[in-house]
Amino acid sequence: MTIAFRIATFARLVIAGGVCTCAGGSMLTGRRRLAHLLALVLLLLVAGQGPALHAQPVPGETREDARLFREVMSPFCPGLTLADCPSPAAFELRKTLAGRLASGELRETLAHELVAQYGPQILADPSDTPIGRVVWGVPIAGSLLGAAGLALMLRRWKRARPHQAVAGPSPVSGDLTVRLNEELAALD
Repeated sequence: MTIAFRIATFARLVIAGGVCTCAGGSMLTGRRRLAHLLALVLLLLVAGQGPALHAQPVPGETREDARLFREVMSPFCPGLTLADCPSPAAFELRKTLAGRLASGELRETLAHELVAQYGPQILADPSDTPIGRVVWGVPIAGSLLGAAGLALMLRRWKRARPHQAVAGPSPVSGDLTVRLNEELAALD
C-alpha cells in the first residue's frame, strides 16, 4: 500500500468523521480528529515544498541580475526559474544576461527579448495573461472557500458541544443524598 493511498484513506476517514483508529487502537473523536486533520494538512504542505534546487550564482551577480533571473523561467529546466536551474546552459544564459545588464541594458528589454525568443511561458509571473488570471484566481478563491467552510464547521462544532453543568444545587433529592452518605459510611 503506497503512502499516498494511506494518507488519502486517513484523510477521508478523518474528514468524514467515521471510525478511525490509530496505531494504538484508540478512536479519534472531537479535538483529536481536528488536530490530526490539521497535522495532515501541514504535512502535505511541507511535503509539497521538497528540497529547493539552488544554482550556482554568477560571479559578481547584482541585485538587478537576481531580480531578472527570478522573473524568468528557465528554458532548460522545466518548472524552475532561471535563478534555480542548475544546468550548465542556464549558467551560461545567466552569465550572458548579467553581462548585458552590466553594460547598461534594461531588465525589461532583456525580458521582452526572452519572451520573443521563447514565448510568453518564459515569464514566471503570467498575471497579465488570461491563464495568469486563472492561475492566481483559483488558489485565492479556494483559500476563501476553505476559510468559509472551516468557519462554518467550527461554528457547528461549537453549537453541538454539550453544555457543562453549572455549579449549584444538586438535582438529586434529599432522600437519595442521605441514602448515599449512609452507604458510603458503611463502606468505611
